[in-house]
Amino acid sequence: MDIEQNRLKAALIRKCRIEQNWKQEAFAKSLPLASSSFSEMERGLRPIPEDLFVKMCNKLQIQESTDNFIESIQNQLLTVKKNLYMCKYDEACFLLSKLNDDKDRINKSILFLEYNLTQFICNVTCNNNYDKYLSLITEYYDCLDILQKYQFVLYKGIAEKSKHNPKAAIKLFSNLLNQPYQIQYFSELLYYHAAICYIHIGHLALAHNLNKKAETLFQNEQNINRLAFTMMHEAIIYSQENQIDEAEKIYKKLLDSYSKYLPDQIVNTILCNAGYNFVKANLFYKAIDIYSKLKPNWQQIPQIFYGIAWTLLQTDQENELNKFLQYSRKYPKDKFIDDMLEIIDLQRKPNSEKKIETKLKTCEKYLIQEGSSEVMIFVYEQLIQYYETRSIVKQVKYLKKLNELNKRGMQYEQ
Repeated sequence: MDIEQNRLKAALIRKCRIEQNWKQEAFAKSLPLASSSFSEMERGLRPIPEDLFVKMCNKLQIQESTDNFIESIQNQLLTVKKNLYMCKYDEACFLLSKLNDDKDRINKSILFLEYNLTQFICNVTCNNNYDKYLSLITEYYDCLDILQKYQFVLYKGIAEKSKHNPKAAIKLFSNLLNQPYQIQYFSELLYYHAAICYIHIGHLALAHNLNKKAETLFQNEQNINRLAFTMMHEAIIYSQENQIDEAEKIYKKLLDSYSKYLPDQIVNTILCNAGYNFVKANLFYKAIDIYSKLKPNWQQIPQIFYGIAWTLLQTDQENELNKFLQYSRKYPKDKFIDDMLEIIDLQRKPNSEKKIETKLKTCEKYLIQEGSSEVMIFVYEQLIQYYETRSIVKQVKYLKKLNELNKRGMQYEQ
């Protein structure tokens, strides 16, 4: 028996023994076998003889899995991961739901770790609850092979990124970035997600380098959806560096050449960021043109509500803004977008200065915890503008904070 098979069999015996409330000593005695020998076998430190493995399986009511069953499930789990990589989320979830019909049998086979790892990956990707899978894989982490460990650490980082913890995500990603090897599909996902985190905390040179690596690999795999996202991230970096024209060129290329091959939701995400690029540059009529191209179901992207509302405010479209703010209340949004829409509404009302100041400072507090420099810069710019005619001392305070954010990114460009 090879080391890999022995490791998996040892993990399976341990898992089923614990689930059936067997104490290690009692189970060893029932075989019969010395506790020390069984302990070494269960930890994968000693080979489990085939006849003894069969005896253990019988005691734990583990049905023997045929080679055809193992191969079939392995191929299907691989297909789920490939579909997730290619952004075919519905296909991945459907296939995994079909596999769930056999989950009891799979969980009593040597594939239980691979199955639960795939569940973890899918649930992290789709923003579903993944706690039970995280707990199980953490418990059996030492039983994972190198590829599985890489995937597990990667998706733990992606989970942190999704919870707006870019620094925690980068800490996990760094462990993988320091490895002297690449793994097909997963290395480009690592570069891709790490780049997003570095954009969020303002380390734009690092973000640029990683994003370029991801773009090259996605292009090699002909992954058009991910390729479009990496191009969009490049445009976001240019936008943050105030190179609005360079960002506009990328968005134009994406919309003119790629959009016909992309799902509506990805096109809407590109339009969301293209619109924000022009909003940031006060090119509001260009932003209006971008927002007019939105595809159905754009309401699923909360940031678009802010971009449109801010554009209507700055172009003095009072009636349209009233209608739009009323319309926006029907759709769920995150706290920051809700707060921004409230601030936009307050800016039109007399004697609302104190409320605006309070709301902006509240945004500052929770954004500091999330560590997102992109939206922090926006809030600081709003506070600087707010204090321009009210308090030079407070204006200077927020100018210093804004400069510190910008400096943090420049240090990585030297």
